Amino acid sequence: MTKASESLKHWLVLAVSCGLSSSAIGINLNVIGVFYTPVSESLNIYRGTFAMHATLSSLALAFISLYFAPLLNRFGWKPLLTGAVTLASVSTILMAFTRTMWVFYVLGVLRGIGAGLYAMVPLSLIVNNWFEKKKGLAMSLSFGFSGIAGAIFSPVFTSLIQTIGWENSFIVMGLLMFVLALPAILYRYSLNPKDDGYLPYGYDPEEEEQRKVIKKANWSTFSFTQSSFLLVLLIGLLHTSITGVSQHLPGFAETNFLSSQVGGVMLSAVMVGNITFKLIIGAVSDVLGIVRSTILMIAINIVGILILLLFTHPAAQIFGSFVFGSVFSVPAVALPLLTTEFFGRELYVRIYPILSFVSGIGGALSMAVVGYVFDFTGSYAPAFYTALLFHGLNIAFLLTARQLTLKESPAS
Repeated sequence: MTKASESLKHWLVLAVSCGLSSSAIGINLNVIGVFYTPVSESLNIYRGTFAMHATLSSLALAFISLYFAPLLNRFGWKPLLTGAVTLASVSTILMAFTRTMWVFYVLGVLRGIGAGLYAMVPLSLIVNNWFEKKKGLAMSLSFGFSGIAGAIFSPVFTSLIQTIGWENSFIVMGLLMFVLALPAILYRYSLNPKDDGYLPYGYDPEEEEQRKVIKKANWSTFSFTQSSFLLVLLIGLLHTSITGVSQHLPGFAETNFLSSQVGGVMLSAVMVGNITFKLIIGAVSDVLGIVRSTILMIAINIVGILILLLFTHPAAQIFGSFVFGSVFSVPAVALPLLTTEFFGRELYVRIYPILSFVSGIGGALSMAVVGYVFDFTGSYAPAFYTALLFHGLNIAFLLTARQLTLKESPAS
């Protein structure tokens, strides 16, 4: 018998997914940077040489997303989750016992594969399946915890490295990743609430029938070559290509003759903005809809870029960095919601992994590309101007995709 569509279990499922987000993204991606300097100095290698293991990890995380659906069908959610968490945690712990770079690279790839199987795609799938109403809030909370974990544990691990060394800190890191994901392994729930006898939170059959946006599409009406899908793909690629600018804000501060301390605060301000705007877009999307909310986040990010370009006072630069943190709200929260909005829940598990993969590639490569822009031009301004161009294109792409979706989908 199907149970109520509003229950404590819905929120408990969201809570354990927040733990998964903190482990797979918050610790795995947002904290690893504090190891770059101490490990490279200890091993007497270039920082970029060691940081390459994190790039390989990010690429592996994006790539494995393409295979989440078939692996899920073969092994089931809980066995797959348990194996993925174990792989990510153990590979991180093993980094404490090597000083050879090719071993770091192999372990980085294994860590990315493990984390990727309980990161973007499964997290967004859980929220999409378990929530109909307040989906935006649930999505923003789930992915917002990755930023919270990064903000909390970055200074913690910085201190740990100084007191117990980077080797022991890697052991703590791997154990923490496992502990944060453990509630999701132990708690009884399925990816689809109907398998547990529940309906999505706030589900109303009458409202479902009255929806103007078509969510009944299937493989007989969908094609990966259709214009709406290609436009959303471009939006994901172009927008995540902007995110790499954030890691170069300390360098941008120096070009404005500001101190390295101001640059460090700017980077922290971006992280705070990352958390804040992920929460904002989720709440706003429940009221305005995800298309309007995405355009709003893009407009806010444009304001942040203009502040950074036009005002060189330290306070303005820090505030501009905070506003620029809104850039992370679109790939983390808006993109999965747009996928459901345009193509429906039935196609989500097949479509979103591809969008996530392409977006991951854009994000992984953008940091190096922005660096090369500065190397060849002596300025970060071209990167910001390109970001403004991408934002303009993405707004046009989004509005066009919205119209095309209504035309390409059959009437409900």
